[in-house]
Amino acid sequence: MVINSRLKGIGLLDNPKALAVLVAAVAVLAVVWIWLKISAARRKPKIHPRLQKYAGPDAEFARKRREEASRIVATSSTQNIAGYEVVEQFETVFVDDFRRPEEAIEGVKAVAAMKGANAIVNLKYDRTSGGRCSASGDAVVVRKRTQ
Repeated sequence: MVINSRLKGIGLLDNPKALAVLVAAVAVLAVVWIWLKISAARRKPKIHPRLQKYAGPDAEFARKRREEASRIVATSSTQNIAGYEVVEQFETVFVDDFRRPEEAIEGVKAVAAMKGANAIVNLKYDRTSGGRCSASGDAVVVRKRTQ
């Protein structure tokens, strides 16, 4: 082998102390490399300022959005919601620039809840050509139908 002949040429394989130092140095380098990889995986990734708008919401914003969206009792892709009657209709709400359709629908629910609605009718979502998602729907107040 080329490596063995080079190591023999400088006498590393003949000297056990030098070989032990070499093996120890390689082991230390391997441990340091593994430690750097693990610590890099634990760090929050740094996002370039120009790309931050594509990074998605931070945890606190997402928690608030989920909390608002939980106030919506029903949604429908049609004009009606089974078992409910529309009492008041506010306006059409629209959100865009989400990564997934579920996030866009959650965003519409949150906006509608902030406007005082408890349901959404005519709910639609689309994926844009850039891969982002948008959603829209009519914010309404509903109540359960009485028989």
